[in-house]
Amino acid sequence: MSEPVEIWEISFDEAGAVDWQLLDPRETAAADAFIHAEDRYRYGVIHTALRLRLSELLGIAAEAVPIVVGAHGRPFVAGRAAEIDFNLSHSRRTGLIAISKAGTVGVDVEDRDATADYSEMIDTIFEQHEAACLHRLEKSVRNDLFLRGWTRKEAVAKAVGTGFLLDPKLFQVPLDDGGSWSVSVRSPMSRRLALIDLSSDARAAAVAGVALPTRPRVRRFHFAQTLRSRAASTR
Repeated sequence: MSEPVEIWEISFDEAGAVDWQLLDPRETAAADAFIHAEDRYRYGVIHTALRLRLSELLGIAAEAVPIVVGAHGRPFVAGRAAEIDFNLSHSRRTGLIAISKAGTVGVDVEDRDATADYSEMIDTIFEQHEAACLHRLEKSVRNDLFLRGWTRKEAVAKAVGTGFLLDPKLFQVPLDDGGSWSVSVRSPMSRRLALIDLSSDARAAAVAGVALPTRPRVRRFHFAQTLRSRAASTR
């Protein structure tokens, strides 16, 4: 791992079949709990990709990577948490995996949808003054700013380790169009995190962490190439 933080993007339309044998019983049970087959598939794809990349970084078999769940439901690699951290997020079309050797990391992604209306969610995410400003905007602008704020706050909360058990109204994030920033959060102690926008025309996304490069490179995860490398290494 030559970079302190890796960001991997997965297109579910191109991912192919899931190798369920790579997942552990906890992950398989979590996948089976989904009602809809497409949700089960997305879970299987992104967790398979995570195991394949961690396998390469840690030098152990993908199915043997000891991923466990800690406080607030946050997964980590048992016995290696001080060495490597990771976080996952996915929308209907896209999955993002962040892997860090520089401290905790959080990532979030949401599809852009011109037909959506997020008005009813604004007051649960933004503090009163900010929410009032958003409500006054035209729908398309309001939706865009809402998704920026949602993904950036979610990425920060996941990097803190609590997700939205941390009230998102208690901290602010910039709503500028792209960029990188430093954000202060108290949960329960004060900490400062780097926050970087990863959005594209099709999605809103962000990554937050203790130590991030100015703009981490987002790479496409290629299952066929990774599986070929894995097969060659086991010969």
